[in-house]
Amino acid sequence: MTTKEFVKNFYQEKQNILSSSFDTQSESRTLVSTKIEELKLNDIENEKLKKIISYLLDDTFYTILLGLDGSASIGASQETFKIYDEEDKLISESGDLEGYAYEYFHESKLETENSKCDFIAQIHLKKENEGGRKNYVKSDYRCQLVFNFDDYQTSARQIYIGTDYAFPGDIMNAEIDILSQEYFHGKLKSGMGFKLYENSQLIGSGKIIKLVNKKLNKT
Repeated sequence: MTTKEFVKNFYQEKQNILSSSFDTQSESRTLVSTKIEELKLNDIENEKLKKIISYLLDDTFYTILLGLDGSASIGASQETFKIYDEEDKLISESGDLEGYAYEYFHESKLETENSKCDFIAQIHLKKENEGGRKNYVKSDYRCQLVFNFDDYQTSARQIYIGTDYAFPGDIMNAEIDILSQEYFHGKLKSGMGFKLYENSQLIGSGKIIKLVNKKLNKT
C-alpha cells in the first residue's frame, strides 16, 4: 500500500460513516441513523445536519492523520510514527501523510479527479445579516463571478461537492464552469480569489483550489 492509498482509505471510510449515518433503508442500519430518523427532520434540516457531521468527520480524520504524521498531537502527546503494511513495507514516516490528507479532506481530491469543469474552488456564501442571500441555493446554481484582478463579469455554474444545497454562511467546495472561457485563457492560477454576485448584490467570495481547464492556466 502506498502513502496515497493509505490516506485515500481513510477518506473513503469517512464517506462510508457519513453515508451509513443517514441510511434509513438498510437492514443493518446504524444506531446513529436510527437516532437521526427519530428527530423527524425535513429535507433541508436533514441536509444541514449531514453537512455538520461531514465537517466533524473531516476534522476528526484529518487530525488523526496529522497526528500519525507527527505534525499534530493525539491527546496530550505529539510524536512521530512509522507505519508499515502487513508485508512490512513502509507506508509512511514523519511528514508523508499531511500533503495527501489535505488534498482528500480539504480539496475534494477523490470527487474531482476526473472532473471536466474549469476549476475547483472553495466558496464562502455570506450570511443574510452580512448582506448575503436569505435562502439556500441548490447545486447547479448560476450567478455572476468577478475575479479580484479584473472587473470583467462572467456567469459561473456551481456544482457543490458532497452536498446538493448551499446555505447562507456555508463554506464548501464546488466545481465551477465559467461562461467566458476565452477571455480568461492564460489568466488564472490556484489561490486566486473572486467574488460572487446576484445582479449588484455581493453574496459571497471564493478562491481557486485547482485549475482543471489547462487553457486558463497563467504561465
